[in-house]
Amino acid sequence: MTIQQCIYIQKIAKVGSFNEAAKQLFVAQSSLSASVKALEQELGIKIFERASNGVFLTDDGAEFVKYASCISEYNSFIQERYSSDKSCKRLNIVTQHYDFIADIFGKMLSETEDDSYKFSLRETKTYEIIHEVETSRSDIGIIAIKDSDDGVMKRYLDRKGIRFSPFIKAYPHVFLRKGHPLLRHTRLTYDQLRDYPYVSYEQGGKNISFFTEEITEEINVGKHVEISDRATLMNVLLLTDCYTIGTGIMPSKLNNGNIESIPLESEAFYTIGYILRTDSKMTEPVCEFIERLRLAAGNGTYNR
Repeated sequence: MTIQQCIYIQKIAKVGSFNEAAKQLFVAQSSLSASVKALEQELGIKIFERASNGVFLTDDGAEFVKYASCISEYNSFIQERYSSDKSCKRLNIVTQHYDFIADIFGKMLSETEDDSYKFSLRETKTYEIIHEVETSRSDIGIIAIKDSDDGVMKRYLDRKGIRFSPFIKAYPHVFLRKGHPLLRHTRLTYDQLRDYPYVSYEQGGKNISFFTEEITEEINVGKHVEISDRATLMNVLLLTDCYTIGTGIMPSKLNNGNIESIPLESEAFYTIGYILRTDSKMTEPVCEFIERLRLAAGNGTYNR
């Protein structure tokens, strides 16, 4: 099997025609058909069914296309990463949903004077963050480990060849909209939260305790809302009496003071840190970003 065959299969599946795929790929249809037939024989499956109005994926073919997409995507990533201008600074960050990381990233961008760079910041699920770093799709990841999950999470990371370096310790806070009935309290308990809807970040098929971003060790939720991004979280909090539990770190510039946090009565805590492959060589942009993380933690900018 070759990467080229994977690209062929994806194109045929997309356009639904060998003839049209051959035109778009600039290859002879006979060569395309021969390549697909050779792959089907190698794998022992039938990828396409032909019909009068085009071709369709079989069940095996539909499954194969998923894997082929990953292969061609990684191929494009490798080509782009190593075949382009080596002088161009690169930094790919993947993180849980933290305002202050976006804040630090934005300041780094505003102060970068290089003529050429490619930076990215992506917020996603905990499992995907770890996978991105493990497979070198991202240079650095940002996650929080709850004290109760410290041992199991660090063993998990160790098996993945990843090291965790802490930079902030934070205690759980309740995030509420300005004007929320619970804001009259200076501290909150789990009992006081029970009548209000709870919002958390969904973790997909990996929704297990040590991947969740929120500390909820005593919570008994009757009303639960799952969301996937910070924009939706902000809208839900601003428009309802929902709450979420987080680190308490939310730069006022990013929420305009409309979301406030109150300490939660709990002995639990988060350790926020960055993750890197144990065998990775840190580039200049990675080192600069880590220094900014540590500087922000050291001067108390984001400590609560």
